[in-house]
Amino acid sequence: MLHACTLTSEPQLNPNDPYASLSQSDVYLQMGIQYMGQGMLEIALTNLNHAVELDGNNSEAYNALGVLHDRLRRYDAADGYFQKAIAINGENYSARNNLGRYLCERGRHHEGMAQFQQVIAAPLYPQPWVPLTNAGLCAEGANQRKEAEEFFRKALERNPRFPPALLEMAKLSLASREYLSARGFLQRYQNAASDSPASLWVGAQTEMALGGSESAQSYLAKLRRQFPDSQEARMAEKLGGAY
Repeated sequence: MLHACTLTSEPQLNPNDPYASLSQSDVYLQMGIQYMGQGMLEIALTNLNHAVELDGNNSEAYNALGVLHDRLRRYDAADGYFQKAIAINGENYSARNNLGRYLCERGRHHEGMAQFQQVIAAPLYPQPWVPLTNAGLCAEGANQRKEAEEFFRKALERNPRFPPALLEMAKLSLASREYLSARGFLQRYQNAASDSPASLWVGAQTEMALGGSESAQSYLAKLRRQFPDSQEARMAEKLGGAY
């Protein structure tokens, strides 16, 4: 079903289908989310629109539409869909988390932080380290580095292996010239996630600062080989023959 063309009729489900217990609106919601994950955004939009046509009170469908329109750079529409999702269900903390991230990325840090705080305060939210990390990124964007570090540390108290928080702590430690701390956070990141352009660049800079020429060269070689078109690889090239 996920590889079919754009649907123009109601999906036909059988009793063994994992969607069999869902409402028709939720079927289209789940299909839209999966199409979005595959990068098939036009088909995802068709399915998500159909989900809200079938149920105008489907808060999660509006949340997904917000995420999709944000990816499509239709920012005003994304804002409206997130707000609609929350208006329908004030306890849709996924929508609040997404709205908070959206607001912070638009420079509306105070409004975004207010959304994160509501998610963080929800006792039953299953992944509190996610809004805590997002709140840290928002604080960092507002040049509140001390507050950002506090949020990242709280995130790691809840999930010591959460890669985004580990990487952000490595970056903060590097910026503070706490190089051994940066190395430690980066090693923890490497035990929990695959290499990324950012992690390799942080590793290279950390090892340069610690005088580890061979280790720095290893990071830079991986960066150029695995992510040659990244911004970090371009910054590495500016080092010239130094490394």
